[in-house]
Amino acid sequence: MPSPSASLRAAAAGRPALLAALVLALLGVAPPLAADSRTADRPAPAPSPTPTTEAWAAWEQHRALEDASLFRGLPWRSVGPVVQGGRVSAIASVPDDRYTFYVAYASGGLWRTTDNGHTFTPLFDHQPTMIMGDVAVAPSQPRTVWVGTGENNASRSSYGGLGVFRSDDAGETWTHRGLDDIDRTGRIVIDPRDADRVYVAAAGPLYTSGGSRGVFRTVDGGASWTHVLDPRAADDAGPDTGIIDLILDPFDPDTLYAAAWERSRRPWNFVASGVGSAIWKSTDGGDTWMRLGGGFPTGADVGRIGLAASPSRRGVVYASVDHQGQLPVEKRDLGDSPLSAARLETMDKADFLAQDPDQIEAFIRSNDLDTSLDADRLIAMIRDESLSMDDLRAQLADANAALFDTSIRGIEVWRSDDGGATWRRTHDEPIRDVVFTYGYYFGEIRVAPDDPDRIYVLGVPAITSGDGGATFVSLHHPSVHVDHHALWIDPHHPQRMIIGNDGGLDISHDGGISWRKLDAEAVGQFYTIHVDDAEPYNVYGGLQDNGVLKGSSRHDPARWGSAWARIGGGDGMYVQVDPRDNVTTYLGSQFGFYRRIGGGPPQEVRPRDALDEPALRYNWATPIHLSVHSPDVLYFGANRVYRSLDRGVTWTAISDDLTTSPLRGNVPFGTLTTLAESPQAFGLLWAGTDDGHVHVTVDGGVTWRAVDGKLPRDRWVSRVEPSPHVRARAYVSLNGYRDDDRTAYLYRTDDLGATWRSIADGLPAEPINVVREDPVNADVVYVGTDAGVYVSLDGGDGWQALQANLPNVPVHDLIVQKRAREVVIGTHGRSVWIVDALPVQELTADVRAEAVRVFPVEPIDYRRSWQGKPTWWFPAAAFEPEMTIPFWTAHEGEAVHARLDRQTPGRERTVVAVAHGQHRLAFVRGPERDRHLGLEGRGGEPPGRLALPAAPVVDRLDREDPH
Repeated sequence: MPSPSASLRAAAAGRPALLAALVLALLGVAPPLAADSRTADRPAPAPSPTPTTEAWAAWEQHRALEDASLFRGLPWRSVGPVVQGGRVSAIASVPDDRYTFYVAYASGGLWRTTDNGHTFTPLFDHQPTMIMGDVAVAPSQPRTVWVGTGENNASRSSYGGLGVFRSDDAGETWTHRGLDDIDRTGRIVIDPRDADRVYVAAAGPLYTSGGSRGVFRTVDGGASWTHVLDPRAADDAGPDTGIIDLILDPFDPDTLYAAAWERSRRPWNFVASGVGSAIWKSTDGGDTWMRLGGGFPTGADVGRIGLAASPSRRGVVYASVDHQGQLPVEKRDLGDSPLSAARLETMDKADFLAQDPDQIEAFIRSNDLDTSLDADRLIAMIRDESLSMDDLRAQLADANAALFDTSIRGIEVWRSDDGGATWRRTHDEPIRDVVFTYGYYFGEIRVAPDDPDRIYVLGVPAITSGDGGATFVSLHHPSVHVDHHALWIDPHHPQRMIIGNDGGLDISHDGGISWRKLDAEAVGQFYTIHVDDAEPYNVYGGLQDNGVLKGSSRHDPARWGSAWARIGGGDGMYVQVDPRDNVTTYLGSQFGFYRRIGGGPPQEVRPRDALDEPALRYNWATPIHLSVHSPDVLYFGANRVYRSLDRGVTWTAISDDLTTSPLRGNVPFGTLTTLAESPQAFGLLWAGTDDGHVHVTVDGGVTWRAVDGKLPRDRWVSRVEPSPHVRARAYVSLNGYRDDDRTAYLYRTDDLGATWRSIADGLPAEPINVVREDPVNADVVYVGTDAGVYVSLDGGDGWQALQANLPNVPVHDLIVQKRAREVVIGTHGRSVWIVDALPVQELTADVRAEAVRVFPVEPIDYRRSWQGKPTWWFPAAAFEPEMTIPFWTAHEGEAVHARLDRQTPGRERTVVAVAHGQHRLAFVRGPERDRHLGLEGRGGEPPGRLALPAAPVVDRLDREDPH
């Protein structure tokens, strides 16, 4: 039997690798949980929020699993996409070095460029968290960089962090400097006179009260911190009040302004404003603070506040305010149509019946109402009062429209010319169509370094004013994404600006007239992932605010940039591809807006409720599922399950409401989050909900059975995974992100949910987003968490990290391409990665008992450029090709010796020797006809063997002379 030090390594030919010596014991099974219908004795969820001590313990376990993993040498490859970018949270420049700056991606880590954005280097990939709130460079010590983790936005996928970090070598190495439980960093500012004097704005947790909130100061480089401002101490401030923005006065570094923001979020509701929202000021370096008044808005409708102070005129301070109060009726934008959702709010029966029937027909079609409804029927129902005006208004409560069709005041700009003593709103008319209702996602303002009247407000889109905010014009450019979160203006050349948004990074050298994208980095925020069965296969995925993209699994973003195609818009969600043609594709965007493309005219794919039924509720990521047994059958999950037998043209409800929570707010809740059919049986369906329920039907929806009775309560069901091998087996992952709960919830059933057992033992406390059983090996199970990927070789009894070179990024979805035998993941911050699944699938207990096993290797096509012949198209220098050779060996030592034999052009070969203990094992690749390199080899001593698909040609080789 192999020793416990056995490991799997994959090495590139010509590069030596070392076999590691440690394996962590990960076995352990929790007692089974009996499952019945929903009962009152269900166990309560884990305490929330998770203490930071447990978060750090999870990080240590994560690292230990990486070090001990049998797969620590199995490398992932990034396949992009790149050009679409990903959400930027902050930008920081290096004083007096206009070519060097840092960009912090919300969930994609920290990157640095030293050549004005032509190339970037990631700096934070393997830290305890990659979630960025802010980055700051010390003016007096430019190699000192501070990072505050935890995103400052409050969207559905904005993660918390683990405090602040410091680097004194321009980001090459990092030291954690405390403030673990601030959760989300609003801003970091550094005293220009002293790199060790730093202030941190702590916004606090998003989904729970408590934590550290306010302004913290260090004077010793982070060795200790003083809580200098707690806005919750104000008489009227609530417990959810933190500090979201913080600035130093450019003329006096001892004067600070801090923006307090009271906000609270639950899975079903978000309160984006509160009486605690206000501006505070200190004139003594943070020792004492006063809350500013002077006409500045107050009350429960004041939301997020952004701050900026003019560097060119003392005392000029701007504040952007997300005002959630309602506009007066005369100020509201009712639309150009005589019949709109806004006009319907105040319309009575007589006014409605007086409308032109053509306008009513257009109103029906533009408001996503029942497709069987037409103008004549709606007029008749209103006339005979079978449908009231209030009922009709209720039908328009669409979550997507609610983001845009709004009557709130929205963004306002306020200015002070006396250092905050008095304030005035800069504009008389509302600033329309900039942040809509979701100001919680925006809230930053900038003032030009050379002009106190030139300001920039970030939102959808960015806008600018040259008259102190009296009037505004758009900065939007067709090549630039519209959701803006960060802006840096060159203090020496104000026409040079760098802007960060949901689409990445853009730079302008003419004050925003034209822009150039700086997006060669794979920082896409994927929600979902899917593959087809083409050759080579394609990868599909839905991204945060970047639509649905499709790209080849063989794509190399470093070599060719982006070859991915955009095939859908909005916030991209689930994708399903018809396996019969690999062309017909079902894809969608937020809140259940799906369509079918390819193989014919586009077709909307969306069930609707009838006017006499309760309105359907659609999750942000509404699940769909294409039957593997009959691809004409499509399933759709709202709060009920729907089935279409004609590829989404018509729909039938096959379940009642599968949710039970009565909680309703301004976020759709009580919805399906996951839906899947067993590959083993047509009509065997599983469904999971956001309020913690799991249901199964074995008869195509005629009857449903709740099977979550003994699972943890009130936790979002992130995935239900039916086994591709065993009819009665399934897996369920629950996710506590929306309760600030990091617990790993993972369960398995082998009897259709009659009983469950936890299989989370051995996994770190990282919320689980996806679980998959391998389609080739029934004992192999994968999970994707908020920090990476893990794999079990024994059905969940023990776990290995499947991390290797993968950044510690949230993994939202995972799928195995069965024919290619590859694992494909969609990360929420670093795009798509792929790893060879074959060594995982074939590393059975029998193989681990062998002394050595070399797994099959993909063929490599000969390229003329290898020879190094000088042409216009190839470099003159010889190119040394690489190949990845995955193998298992039971002993430590050097793993690979290799060389490329180019003595005969066109007949190249690679000789590889594997050392295990005192034995040598070797095989040769190539040559083959048609310039195609095959794979040949045989085993030598000891009695291990090579699983190679060709005839043996090689003998034992010595370590000293492997050729």
